Order: sequence, then C-alpha cells, then structure tokens
Amino acid sequence: MVSMKKRERAWTAVLLFVVIALTGFGSVASERVSFDKGANSATFTAALGEGHDYVLGAKAGQTLTVALQGPSGVYFNVMPPNSQEALVNTSITGDARWTDSVKQDGDYTVRVYQMRAASRRGKSPNFTITLAVR
Repeated sequence: MVSMKKRERAWTAVLLFVVIALTGFGSVASERVSFDKGANSATFTAALGEGHDYVLGAKAGQTLTVALQGPSGVYFNVMPPNSQEALVNTSITGDARWTDSVKQDGDYTVRVYQMRAASRRGKSPNFTITLAVR
C-alpha cells in the first residue's frame, strides 16, 4: 500500500512535469533599449529563438510606437510597468504596428514571440522591430 506522502510526491512530480512540458525550458532573450543621442527610435533585427523582450522607459503621456516586420506567425505584446497584462496582443489583433499614449511612467516591455508549437518545431525566423517613444 502506498502512503499518502508518496502519493502526494508522485502527483507533485506529475504536475511539475506537465507545467514544464507546457511552458518549455526555453529562455526569452531580454534587451534594454536606449536611443542614440537626439534619436527617439531604434530598429533591431534578430532571430526569434524562444522569444525576445525589449525593455524601454517612457513617461506618462508619451507616445509609444512598435512596428514589427517578420513572417506570418511572429507577434508582439506590450506590457506596462510591473504588469504581465498586455496593452496589445497582436496574435489576437493581427496588427504589425501599434501606437498609443502611455498612462504611467516606467519600463514597458515589448515581447516578440511565436506560438509555442512553432518554437517546439525549432522555427527561429528573423524579424525586424522598430521602437519609438515621443
């Protein structure tokens, strides 16, 4: 007869395996964006890999613009400071460009990604992204 403790450990191991299988081990690359002196935008080209985060500071009332060029199936989200709730999710909207006035001071994260199934198939398309704060 299996003890309750062993059964709990077994279920914990199963749940941990499921979480890892669903989320994957991959890590998202992260880059702090700084603009050249006198510039208010920057353009980056990269291979997507497991995803890429661009972190840039903005002040309330400034306009943040994101423009993505890449193959179908490459998307971006914009998250406000200290939040994982996206202001825009282009896998839903289908947009390749987004502009809006930000509501608070702080670091905004632009996450470029593809759906997990594409990542698992080893796809790592190239993309170009332009980020601007005005």
